[in-house]
Amino acid sequence: MKWLLHSFLILICFLIPAYANAHTGTLEGIITDNITNHPVEGVTVLLKDEHLQATSDANGKFIFENIPAKAYTLVFQKEEYLLRETRLSLTEAKTTTLSITITPTVINLPDLVVQGNVPVSAASSEILSMVDFQLRPKNSAQDMLQLVPGLFIAQHAGGGKAEQIFVRGFDCDHGTDVATYVDGMPVNMPSHGHGQGYADLHFLIPETVQDMDITKGPYFAQNGDFSTGATVRFNTLNQLDANSFTTELTTVPTQRALSGSRALLMLQMPLQSSGVSSYIAADFIYNPSYFDAAQHFQRFTLFNKNVIKLSEKTTASISFNGFGSSWDASGQVPARAVNDGSIDRFGAIDTLEGGTTSRNNLNFELHSKVGGHDFYSQFYFGNYRFKLFSNFTFFLNDPLNGDMIEQTDDRTFLGYNGHYVINGFLGSIPISTTIGAGFRSDRTNVMLWHSPDRKRRSVTANSNVFERNMNGWIREEISFSERFKAELGLRIDYFTFDVDDLVAGDTAHADLSGYNYQVLAEPKINIIYSPQDNIHFFLNSGIGFHSNDARSVVQDRNNHRLPLAAGAELGSQIRLGDLLFSVALWTLELENELVYVGDEGVTEDNGPSRRNGIDVSCRYQVLPWLYADADLNYARGFLLQDFFGEKLSEGNIIPLAPRITSTGGLTVKRAAGWEAALRYRFMGDRPANETNTVTAEGYFLLDAVFTYHWDKFRIGLNIENITNTEWNEAQFDTESRLFDEPAPVSELHFTPGAPVAVKGTVTVVF
Repeated sequence: MKWLLHSFLILICFLIPAYANAHTGTLEGIITDNITNHPVEGVTVLLKDEHLQATSDANGKFIFENIPAKAYTLVFQKEEYLLRETRLSLTEAKTTTLSITITPTVINLPDLVVQGNVPVSAASSEILSMVDFQLRPKNSAQDMLQLVPGLFIAQHAGGGKAEQIFVRGFDCDHGTDVATYVDGMPVNMPSHGHGQGYADLHFLIPETVQDMDITKGPYFAQNGDFSTGATVRFNTLNQLDANSFTTELTTVPTQRALSGSRALLMLQMPLQSSGVSSYIAADFIYNPSYFDAAQHFQRFTLFNKNVIKLSEKTTASISFNGFGSSWDASGQVPARAVNDGSIDRFGAIDTLEGGTTSRNNLNFELHSKVGGHDFYSQFYFGNYRFKLFSNFTFFLNDPLNGDMIEQTDDRTFLGYNGHYVINGFLGSIPISTTIGAGFRSDRTNVMLWHSPDRKRRSVTANSNVFERNMNGWIREEISFSERFKAELGLRIDYFTFDVDDLVAGDTAHADLSGYNYQVLAEPKINIIYSPQDNIHFFLNSGIGFHSNDARSVVQDRNNHRLPLAAGAELGSQIRLGDLLFSVALWTLELENELVYVGDEGVTEDNGPSRRNGIDVSCRYQVLPWLYADADLNYARGFLLQDFFGEKLSEGNIIPLAPRITSTGGLTVKRAAGWEAALRYRFMGDRPANETNTVTAEGYFLLDAVFTYHWDKFRIGLNIENITNTEWNEAQFDTESRLFDEPAPVSELHFTPGAPVAVKGTVTVVF
């Protein structure tokens, strides 16, 4: 009987799995791109009914083994691709094979295929920025900011200082309301010696930039300080295609003199390991410029990036960036001195303006994809030095020696950014949850001196500032269907401000020392509806904040905290064949239009404000080799009686805020190796003060670019301001006094824009 019992048990052991397998099956498949037909790696495949998931491998393959044999709904998710769902039935004890294609979000113009993420707003599409990045000329890192539709810049200090930025009805000074990043590392400097949010991008070599991401408004949880108007993220190359050497020479024909020169060396390091890539870029610039007094602008930049593939799913990168520059400047000149012939447009009242600056960055990034989840972690460290000599009022305050001031900023900063992406379900609805956190610490000494002839006479401000920002954020992307998606976000920012005033307190100087903290909760909601693959509608809204200088925060705890910013945007983006069109209507309100005036060491309290506007963009491929683009932006801003209140009855204009701006042009790309572009820039007149008694004059400029490349050589010719238009770049309504004047005069002061200039470029690849 024992042998019979043993035989029965053995039979049962075989029959149980056989019976179980008879009610299960296997599902396997291959995922390909329907544009290129290539397999797609890293696609998350979700079984809605069982809450199971798999990830496609390098060959686009995925598999589910021994799952119940029944009908399933499969969801395919991957960044840069449209969500796709499909239904199928699994047969018992059989393997079902599925071939699936997913659609990238593309502009598939002949000879130009550009992929980007699914748009998150009509005015913030990465697609637009990537097309522009490929087709438009890029002369400098600051110039690349103008790839943002509606963003303009102005230089007014010899080329070495960060440019003044205008976008969406903001005069952002040097970055107060535009957040900028390079490989995730923040560029803006809080509580800077010259201006809040000072963003000097001159350390970035334009040829090392791979692409850029653009968003506008306070609608996105991942964006924090300085992002009220716009956020621009530059991403550098991981490796070079080849070694190269470039030289540039610039001349101003009207002056018959060399106004600028540049040399750039880019080297891919020869390494034995296929999993490691490293390159170095070194850039040197010398520009005497076109002003009557030579500007002597010099800058040297060094950049090194190393990318290490730790495994199939994990990549690390470490980069170092250092730059230093020095320059002289002619500053802003009063209109009356030019009109009466005392100086010409390119002259100067005080020829000793100028400065020096330097910045060194160390950046470490780790990116890993595991089981359909995405993990990113970043650590960065840097030190920064800045010294600027300026004279805007000439002899207003010191009739004998002059009013030249000296501003300095000496800081170290460090920080962390990280996020984790989790894909899953909310019931049967696919969701993607991103949890992020960040930390930044700045320890700064900022000073303001009265320094006529660059010699220190008396100190106005001298403070040690210790500022920290800790933040956490969460974003839920809920895909109700292939056509309808919502993005919910919440960001928490915690700031501490610690100021130690080093100027001895007396009757003439109040002690500005103090400590304060701020906590802000910033909810966001974005809704995206796509009735077709080529039509998207957007509703974006969110709460953010307008940044503030630490010295202001600790002095006025009630009014000078971090003012709230509330905004909304309604828009659409449509692609019809080779035409891409977008329009966005937007509004934004600030609880307080605070402006830190670094030239005086004070904060102006202008009260609450409101801005309304419309952004329109169009990209069109006219012929297989001819592309056209145009951006039109209108904004109107004014000061309010209170937050969400009525407009002030008088003196309600936001000074220097742009109203009408437009950029556009034609680009030719020929297979024969040459390219050309004709581009325009237009900014309309705008009020220079609250009462509109002084006007900042608008301008219209034309630029042309031509490049030709063959074999290992590339030549280029840029002509800026083809029509030699007389225009003003930076403009201010300033009260000043010249040496021989009996009384001060308040009028327009300006930095003249560049006359016609010709730049030749030669690149050798080796």
